[in-house]
Amino acid sequence: MKKKLIPAALAAFLSLAAVATAADKTAPKLTFGGVDSDHDGRISLREFGAAQKPALDATAAKAKFAELDKNKDGYLSHEEFTPKRKPRTKKETASR
Repeated sequence: MKKKLIPAALAAFLSLAAVATAADKTAPKLTFGGVDSDHDGRISLREFGAAQKPALDATAAKAKFAELDKNKDGYLSHEEFTPKRKPRTKKETASR
């Protein structure tokens, strides 16, 4: 019984890994460099909307863009696009 279970478990694991890898390749590139398609150092509403499809429709993408565009210049800077991360506590660091 154990001899049949091990190959079956291995096959299941490998198929899950393949699905996860395929999903990563189809996921949108939501890094600053991935969204900044013309590589001008800023993200326009057009670039932002294109990167958000199909997760957000045009109206939702425009609203999110407006929320992120803190200085209202019509572009997202690296600072505006990249989320601020709160510093880790000593407890969080110790658990790693």
